[in-house]
Amino acid sequence: MSGRGPGIVVAVYADGTPAVAGADNPLKARDAIVMVAPVKVLVGGLEAQVFFAGLTPGFTGLYQVNAVVPHGAVAGDAVPLVLQQSGRGSPAVSVAVR
Repeated sequence: MSGRGPGIVVAVYADGTPAVAGADNPLKARDAIVMVAPVKVLVGGLEAQVFFAGLTPGFTGLYQVNAVVPHGAVAGDAVPLVLQQSGRGSPAVSVAVR
């Protein structure tokens, strides 16, 4: 992401209606906005399918990412796992994959 150009912004308008904000649905005072930044998970360099990314119910401030190990992931005791968001990657951690 470059930080330039239109962003993907979901608005929850003051009347409670959610929609993607844009020229046809401009933001107004008192509207809530949610900025969408997709999360990627790489297992051994292969992209995993992310099926949930968000706050964990019952745990204040705990952000959780759930993903499926991709077919073809290399087996081993120290396979690198990286989380990416907004074009930046986390430091790699190692996981065992069979």
